[in-house]
Amino acid sequence: MGADTSTTHLIFFIAAMVIAAGVVGMIFTNVNAIISASHTSGNTLSHQIATDIKIINDPDIIPKNGNIYTFYVKNTGKSTLTIELINVLIEGEYIPDSDVQKTVMNGIDPTILRSCEVLQLNVTYVSMPSGDNSIRVITENGVDDSFKFTIP
Repeated sequence: MGADTSTTHLIFFIAAMVIAAGVVGMIFTNVNAIISASHTSGNTLSHQIATDIKIINDPDIIPKNGNIYTFYVKNTGKSTLTIELINVLIEGEYIPDSDVQKTVMNGIDPTILRSCEVLQLNVTYVSMPSGDNSIRVITENGVDDSFKFTIP
């Protein structure tokens, strides 16, 4: 009877250790996933805080050449922005990249917008109504600026 009890205790002990190891493994995996998500979220938030843009046009005089309207966007934040990831909406309507020519004015690299640089947007928009309108420029991480302007 003594050996049977020791064997039973040994089996229960081994089973408890296997279950405990499984629980520790699951907890470790979940904690690592939470840490990774927290790190990613923190980096995104840090980038958003460092990002700021400003549309610097005169609201009463928008340069126009046919159906092409020119807007100027200044990077007033500290982060560098990829210009191909900048989106434009006019009157809430998304303007596809094929209708937006993006040019970094006096920039070192034509593909990125550094702090204090100005991006020229030549937007082809056929149905711009006379009167009050609005444009919204959105960066790669969701930071945006809206601008109301008047077309005579």
